[in-house]
Amino acid sequence: MMNAMVLVVTLGVGHSPAGAQESAFEERHERRTNFLVGKAHLMADVARQGAIRRLSRPACQQVLDEFTDSAGRALTTNLAAMGLSAAEALTALYLVDAGDAMQCRTNDGVVAFTTTRGRVIYVCGKHFVERATRRGNEIVLIHELLHTLGLGENPPTSSEITKAVSTRCG
Repeated sequence: MMNAMVLVVTLGVGHSPAGAQESAFEERHERRTNFLVGKAHLMADVARQGAIRRLSRPACQQVLDEFTDSAGRALTTNLAAMGLSAAEALTALYLVDAGDAMQCRTNDGVVAFTTTRGRVIYVCGKHFVERATRRGNEIVLIHELLHTLGLGENPPTSSEITKAVSTRCG
């Protein structure tokens, strides 16, 4: 078990050889995928970085204005109260393997889930690897980020949230 932990931590904080600019970016966006292993860990890490790039675009950030929390506050208001950018908020979340969770076991369509205002995105590792695309995984992480900022569900439905994220961040 100790060898697996060392491998996970090593993969989770490695730097790209792309140069100083990329290293500085990675230092600002420390990866928190320590609880995923193997291919799921690598794919979640790539998806997080892709989602961060999408969130850097003004059009994608507008999705935060489209939804409100249960008190009627725009998600941008909640984000501002945290003193973080959308990319920083996503970076601050933990991605953990939830393959044994009921949500993952009973629904092949579930790739990830979280709780409203939670700090953890639970990833259905097998589904994340086998059933989703890179773009799809990025959209899923942004979708889950919205929940961590206070967005509930039903209403809006999961598909309505995903459609809005796809349209804005797509």
